[in-house]
Amino acid sequence: MLVAQMAAPMAQEAYPNRTVRWVVPFPAGGPTDTLSRILTARLSEIWGQSVVVENKGGASGAIGTDFTAKSQPDGYTVMLGTQSTNASNMIFFPNLPYDPIKDFQPLTLIGTACMALVTAPNVPANTPKEFVEWAKKQDGGVSYASAAPGSSQHVAAELMVKRAGLNATHVPYRGSSAAMPDLMSGRVAFMFDNLPSALPAAKAGKVKALAQTCATRSPSAPDLPTMEESGFPDFAIEGWYGIFAPAKTPRPIVDKLSADINKVLMEPASLERWKALGFDPIGTTPEAFAERQKADLAYWKKMIEYTGIKVE
Repeated sequence: MLVAQMAAPMAQEAYPNRTVRWVVPFPAGGPTDTLSRILTARLSEIWGQSVVVENKGGASGAIGTDFTAKSQPDGYTVMLGTQSTNASNMIFFPNLPYDPIKDFQPLTLIGTACMALVTAPNVPANTPKEFVEWAKKQDGGVSYASAAPGSSQHVAAELMVKRAGLNATHVPYRGSSAAMPDLMSGRVAFMFDNLPSALPAAKAGKVKALAQTCATRSPSAPDLPTMEESGFPDFAIEGWYGIFAPAKTPRPIVDKLSADINKVLMEPASLERWKALGFDPIGTTPEAFAERQKADLAYWKKMIEYTGIKVE
């Protein structure tokens, strides 16, 4: 018994003593990937161990999420998930090979980010209302991109399409980074993209940002009006990003991961980078994050029922 009691704290102190795999269930270049690489670079320094980002995109994030759910619960595989991978996908895909709630141990809600309505640079509109007027004049309607079927981007676009009475065709991609080139070139007319990837493209003049979906203007985009300010009442949609481990990960490791990630999240150097990306950091206990995750299921169910989105 004494040996076992001594071994437990020794094992806790030793963690991590080898490479940690950090799964991103979307392709490289998107907001989940960008946030992950900032966090993992600093965690590698703190731990003195490699933290390797592995992009496992596809199936609206389900491939990487399933991989994480079935990984050993030893703290050496974690995942940056979103409200789609670990909440709304449960509504869209009832036959998922994993349970977004039961098969995961929440570590921390790292933050939220709303979206921006962005258009191709050649679209002659500077406000959402001007865009709607233009879109209604297009023969055959317009097309819009999303990061994946059933994603928050998809829901936001369908909400605008329904409210404005647009004729619009959904073109899903494997992540925001895959959709952006087609938006820049005008092959699709618009999309709702998370601020961390939309703002840099808009600032570079590669797309037009017309409005944001925050309830109030994000500190990182104070000059960009909200959709509600632009004439779309009750149009506040916010996504979240959180870190998960497989269910049954030992509690001492869960606590260390949560504490260390929250520490990196709030370091002054990190805060400057988050602001530039349009990302609002939070940091929570595992318990608080679990409550947010469950509460969001009701919210997204309501939004999905209203928009009538179906994902095959």
